[in-house]
Amino acid sequence: MWTTSNPAIEMPALFERGADTISFAGGLPDLSGLPLTELAAQVSRQLRLGGRTTLQYTTPHLASSLVPAVAELMAMEDVTARPEHLVPTAGSQQGLLAVALGLGNPGEAILCQTPSYPGATTAFRTAGLVPVSAPSDVDGVDPDALREEVSRLRADGRTVRLLYVNPTFHNPTGATMPVPRRTALLEACRELDLLVVEDNPYGLLGFDGTTTPALASIDPDNVVYLGTFSKIFAPGLRCGWLATPPALTATLRSVGEIMTLSPSAFAQAILAAYHGKHGWDGLIADFRAGYARRAALMTSALADVLGPEWDWRQPAGGFYVWLRHRDGTDTASFEGAAAAAGVSFVAGRHFSVAGEHADGLRLAFSYTPADRIAEGIRRLGKALSPVEVAA
Repeated sequence: MWTTSNPAIEMPALFERGADTISFAGGLPDLSGLPLTELAAQVSRQLRLGGRTTLQYTTPHLASSLVPAVAELMAMEDVTARPEHLVPTAGSQQGLLAVALGLGNPGEAILCQTPSYPGATTAFRTAGLVPVSAPSDVDGVDPDALREEVSRLRADGRTVRLLYVNPTFHNPTGATMPVPRRTALLEACRELDLLVVEDNPYGLLGFDGTTTPALASIDPDNVVYLGTFSKIFAPGLRCGWLATPPALTATLRSVGEIMTLSPSAFAQAILAAYHGKHGWDGLIADFRAGYARRAALMTSALADVLGPEWDWRQPAGGFYVWLRHRDGTDTASFEGAAAAAGVSFVAGRHFSVAGEHADGLRLAFSYTPADRIAEGIRRLGKALSPVEVAA
């Protein structure tokens, strides 16, 4: 199922930073709250007592010691984890490619909620799938419009069997799909024989501590759920999972094994040890509070410096603020001025499937030091001003 054709959209440079550049580009988590001294002691103990096991190859199954940690996370969004149908991944990115390779065929269409995470659309294209924008409104993918789009595609002779969505604190808009819309969407997907791919890295990061039932909690046998520890622990461990419908587990486990041969037993052991001692509540609460503070600082600064030609929503969770230029200007035209001003963002074109959303731009508040956010937005306001662009 692999294709040698190059993806049509390259991944944006998310993690590169100049010496004095204030970066709002990459969605990096703030790891300052991790108990690194304690983690170092746990890692040392893991190596001394079990290093010959945790540093060895292992089977393509989630470690039994990590299952309770995953089950607790999924239960927060009303999903019952079925251990035999959990497939380990090296973060959600590997999971996306595994889904595309295992469940799609080159040339098939995959419907994508847009604007869409560029890592997903690039993975789909790399596997030979053709992303198609799923009709959406402010509440997410529109079930009735989806029916019409699928009918149109199939009438044109296209094969479409997959729908990709990021329904909770969506990347890049930060929006969350309401529960009634989730139910209606899943009903439509059943009617249309569409399998839903639910990408959920931010679902537990609501600023007020509330959560929304995951799509996988409503229709677990028609949703492939992608979970990750990258946003609620540490991305450097490269550890995530797929929760799969029973009929698809063997296929996705085989593809995952082909891609990585073996998941990291060491990373799984570190996560399991942390969870066994602390659980998740305290760490996730700290993340929520920190991100809520940064989001408030960013939106307050935006209100002070941006003109009426820009529109955005106050985020309720996640990592991002999504700006839209009301006159439809392509925000890539501001990148040079932003770089000169010492600030970075991700232009909306990176989140498109077919050129849409070029008038948007994504700002990540999750990693920027709180005392640098106002200065970063001041620089951004200068870069986005008509005078600067005209110059």
